[in-house]
Amino acid sequence: MKTMESYLERKYREVSLLNSCLASPLDLRKPDSVGSVVKHKFRLAGALKAERALKGWAVTEIARDPAHRAKSGGFEFTYGYQRADLNVRGPPIYDSLGAANGPVLQETVYTGSGMSAMAALLTALQRLHSVPELLVPDGCYSETLELIESFGRHFHVLPLDTRRSRLRVSRSASCIVLLDSSVRSGFFPPAGMSADDADLIIFDTTCFWKNSSRIRQVVSWALRSGLPIALVRSHAKLDCLGIEYGRLGSVVVAAPHRDVLRGSPVSVTTLIDQMRDTVRLFGSAPIPAHFPPFTALADYESCSRERVAAIMRNTRRMARVLSVACGEAPCVCVFQHGLYLTLSPMGNPDIDEARSLAGALSGELERNGLPVRHAGSFGFDFVAIEWFHGSSSPRNLIRVAASDLPPGLADRVAQGIATWWSRGMSATTRSSRGSCSTVRPNANIS
Repeated sequence: MKTMESYLERKYREVSLLNSCLASPLDLRKPDSVGSVVKHKFRLAGALKAERALKGWAVTEIARDPAHRAKSGGFEFTYGYQRADLNVRGPPIYDSLGAANGPVLQETVYTGSGMSAMAALLTALQRLHSVPELLVPDGCYSETLELIESFGRHFHVLPLDTRRSRLRVSRSASCIVLLDSSVRSGFFPPAGMSADDADLIIFDTTCFWKNSSRIRQVVSWALRSGLPIALVRSHAKLDCLGIEYGRLGSVVVAAPHRDVLRGSPVSVTTLIDQMRDTVRLFGSAPIPAHFPPFTALADYESCSRERVAAIMRNTRRMARVLSVACGEAPCVCVFQHGLYLTLSPMGNPDIDEARSLAGALSGELERNGLPVRHAGSFGFDFVAIEWFHGSSSPRNLIRVAASDLPPGLADRVAQGIATWWSRGMSATTRSSRGSCSTVRPNANIS
């Protein structure tokens, strides 16, 4: 009971934070259940968006007062026609970026989503360099891999592990290292890498809290090594208190001032200019209404840190329960970021079959009164279950994104998944030793 009470008290802080952003705050009672938490927060998100739409009903991207500056919380915007020259002033995304490594040049480019941020960065790099080497980690986010593949021969793509055993393929080509917080393990760069081995680090930080010590470690290492770094992020996941307030992405480029002045194979200032041009020409500038108005509030940082920590704890708890249920069959995969885990269905289901499995599993749990939804993404106040493409091995999996729930309730969800999974296993024959034995995509599990 005490755990539930402390959980609801913490959630009331989040609800109150959102409510305080309204011009006329709603009269809301303290949530008394997980369901009421979700209802309150999404209701407030809708009210915030509606309030801003009503306030700006006469302002369009071509009909507006030139002296008027649009605002959203701590963000202030200036722009001309169609937001092609959007300038954003607001709180920094990452606190004290590079403060311990001397003066640092830091520029932020916002986009309409995390993937458009990555696309703008890679397009700018491709324009600046003929065929740069791009070192990609094993298990990189599948859509990032798909984006890279779309460039065809314009990038010389190599496994990141290549750097452990060989020098860059061509000294005349720029070398770009991609790090990804979504990989299963080993997100940190290879030991011993220096400015002689690479020209730019790209770091997708989406699966780490924005002020995570792991982000600080990578940034500190890059700047200390004399390497410019570009931090790419989707802000819809961990930065919106579980409500996916809007579609928003960013690239933060940082480099030691001494190296910017000296010049480098990847010119930081030119790269930033090229990214801004790409965002303008591709029409991928963000919409001001999608900037969350609550990120500059005093309680935002502590609320968000506690949410992310609770999600990680619940992921570990669920993984332990499910690992026991699977026995010796290695069907549970846990990721180093701690935001979700995956389950491996038997055989090789296609996307529709994997999606059907996810829907059947989440539907049964929801009917049993558990806070579960058939949904993609992660970072919610409910457990989200959906199909997931494994980039390390080309298989369609089931992703279980743990949420910020009371520990006992997270255990009940894990037990429900284990029961459903075990029932499916008992209805099918076991696969060969060393592979996961679970439900067949077309098995009758109801």
